Amino acid sequence: MGVRLTRPTERRSQGERGAVLVELAFIAMFLVVLVAGTFDYGFAWRTGLAVNEAARTGARVGSGQGISRGADYYALNGVRAALDSSGLTNDVRKVIIFKSTTANGGVPASCMAPSPSGTCNVLTGAQLNALTTTSYNLTISADPGVAPTGTGCLKSSAATYVGWCPNARSNDQDAGSDYYGVYVEVYYRNKFRVMGDGVTIRRLAIMRLEPTGFGG
Repeated sequence: MGVRLTRPTERRSQGERGAVLVELAFIAMFLVVLVAGTFDYGFAWRTGLAVNEAARTGARVGSGQGISRGADYYALNGVRAALDSSGLTNDVRKVIIFKSTTANGGVPASCMAPSPSGTCNVLTGAQLNALTTTSYNLTISADPGVAPTGTGCLKSSAATYVGWCPNARSNDQDAGSDYYGVYVEVYYRNKFRVMGDGVTIRRLAIMRLEPTGFGG
């Protein structure tokens, strides 16, 4: 029985093929991570735009309502509708309506605390999704020409914390009107977990309360 002798060139060729396979595996792994990361970054960026739009919608509606008792009702409905149009209502972690003294202000630290306090209203995502007209101390007429009545406050059972009601706001431009702030926090869960579980997206918008027109 003959013995097959392996030439040095043949052994070298087999070694090179093995090295190429190892390199290919590393490159493929890198490309998969790169593609997955790019995909999730794009979706997270798009989610950020949607959350920003939700915060701006709430601030725009709330500031436009001025000191109307229905301000929070309409503002939170606007936030929820904006998030729902992007399929994000189930990913909401927190929504805060807060009083600011400037257009460039931020959410008061006391409102972000585990046990909120201060001039703000704090809701979880579940509480936002469960809101109805009965969640407020508010009566809305079927006639759109009739202003809502009541304090406009969220009921304590409908929110984590209630500390800034519509009937306690000022839109007096001479004395210095309040600024209406809306903070929205959403959790984006990565489609590919190679980049981690996900990322928390936070956006806020602040607008000055609009004055009441003459004869209004």
